[in-house]
Amino acid sequence: MAVEVEEGECRVGGAVVIRACLRPEVQCFCLEHVWEIRILKAGHVVREWRLAARAGEPGYRYITLEWRPEESGEYRVEARLVSHGTASASIRVLC
Repeated sequence: MAVEVEEGECRVGGAVVIRACLRPEVQCFCLEHVWEIRILKAGHVVREWRLAARAGEPGYRYITLEWRPEESGEYRVEARLVSHGTASASIRVLC
């Protein structure tokens, strides 16, 4: 799986687009996928989502979320597809 943020830097209050996906080369026969997306700052969870999608529904192989940071600093975005693993990306939020 993979996760990416649209920009590596943004401003406080600016939109951060987060995309997580199951790589196309992975053949999957799961009936449902459960995504866990977390934003961490200094090891603490700032925001998290838990979303489920059944096979064939939107969100089954990929999801796109938007987050607006309230403070400057270094953040880590972690995406976990419960049955397939975890990926992460970093973002810097400027004042």
